Amino acid sequence: MYDKRLDAVVKTADLGSFSKAAQAMGYSVPALVKQINSFEAQTGITLFERSNKGVRLTSGGKALVTDARSIIAQCELAVQNAAKAQAQADSLVRVGISLYQSGQRMLGLCQRLYMQNTELSIQFVPIGDTFESYKEVVENFEERIDIFGSTFLSEVDERMCSIVPIAEPLLCISVPVNDPLALVEPLDLASLAGRRVHVPKRGNPYVDEARDEIERMAPGVEFVEFRHYDISIFDECARLGDLLLSKDIWRSAHPLMSTMNVKWNKVEPYCLYYAREPRPAVRQFAEILKELAKKPR
Repeated sequence: MYDKRLDAVVKTADLGSFSKAAQAMGYSVPALVKQINSFEAQTGITLFERSNKGVRLTSGGKALVTDARSIIAQCELAVQNAAKAQAQADSLVRVGISLYQSGQRMLGLCQRLYMQNTELSIQFVPIGDTFESYKEVVENFEERIDIFGSTFLSEVDERMCSIVPIAEPLLCISVPVNDPLALVEPLDLASLAGRRVHVPKRGNPYVDEARDEIERMAPGVEFVEFRHYDISIFDECARLGDLLLSKDIWRSAHPLMSTMNVKWNKVEPYCLYYAREPRPAVRQFAEILKELAKKPR
């Protein structure tokens, strides 16, 4: 970052001797003198007065050495700052979060990882609550987001990214808080008879199985399909007094909807999604979260 011959000039000025400077720097005397002579020849400045008693800086040499010390110190600081920034970037994991897909499960695991004081640093980056947003992240991992947690995304191909299941949240039914069903838990599927239940469009085998069982056990149930969970779905159910096939990770997702357990044991995998060939920090992050997910709080 600067002319390294300045190191020989400054060391010679400090020690007042070519031989002492050469020994301190691990050079031969001719090699050190060659550096200084070439610098003087190139700049046209005589840096040292030579004598049998040693060497002494000229007035030009004094001015140069004063400035050289500052240049060398600034360059060393710049390298240190760059190394620090690189280390921080190498250890940084950018976690994509959204209200309806990350859920408390992912955030809780991140908190436990943080409490372990690992060398990893975490930055949370928002993701829009649409499948298109998730697809864009998957296709461009490590540009803005390194990893995110989500319940099963049937449209995402494992060839596009790494998918690691870390939990199996229960499928539930969310009901308006003023609905009589909000007072009964767990819900009996027969109590859904004749009600309107909002469900995702078919394509997710876990959700489809739950939908089929509701249809068998709740005569006259009417399904209202939507493509992707977002806050508007919860808003619509609360406004219309309808029910929503939901998940227990969303119990605090909407203040006007209560998420109720059902008399079944149906689950949907909750997974980590990240690049097929992630950075070391991202791979370590995923491995730690996977292990933490196996342990009780």
